[in-house]
Amino acid sequence: KKSNAKIIVNAHCMDYDIYLDIKNKPINNENPYAVFLDGDLVTHPDILYLRLKALVNEFQYYPVLIKFLKKFEIETGLQIKFAVHPKSRNKNLPNLLKDIDYSIGNTAELVKNSSAVLLHSSTALSYAILFKKPAIFLTSNQLKKSWIGPRIDTFAKVVNGQLINMDDDFNKPLNLHSLSKIDKGKYKNYLDQYIKVPNSLDIPLWEIVTDYIKRKQL
Repeated sequence: KKSNAKIIVNAHCMDYDIYLDIKNKPINNENPYAVFLDGDLVTHPDILYLRLKALVNEFQYYPVLIKFLKKFEIETGLQIKFAVHPKSRNKNLPNLLKDIDYSIGNTAELVKNSSAVLLHSSTALSYAILFKKPAIFLTSNQLKKSWIGPRIDTFAKVVNGQLINMDDDFNKPLNLHSLSKIDKGKYKNYLDQYIKVPNSLDIPLWEIVTDYIKRKQL
């Protein structure tokens, strides 16, 4: 609304294209599970390209994360599926995640068929919003000390999702019923603000753009 652009084409983000492609496929939820959206906080290429300090130490981060994910499985009865970040360069994942079901390249499908979504502050939150899945945000004492700490807090606040500190809250029981609640108003606002302009066309993004260009050339 505040843009000074002379031409504005109402459309959506690229994640919505993926959503359109799979939204009508049959749902496979015979074995209920929760999906964790990996942000690759250790080897993400942005850390290298932008010359940033690594957010977390690999040998501190993964033990805390995996310990919590195992607790989640036991207390909720939902298996964890670990959606590896598509740009991950971590060659040590087979050792780090040897007790966790993990895969790469199918994040949207995993969210669609899941019962709940766990994450830090991944933009793949879009899929949880689109498929109306409860979002559970995970932080830790180590993460809170980094720049991503406030980002996680903000993501959770924006969609009114549960925020769990994997260190301080570890001994607190997990209530699946409470964790499964969704604030429909917050989800709708996130959809309208960050994913898709209201009432824009439900067709691929580049069709919207090219159709606009064609109309202007006539």
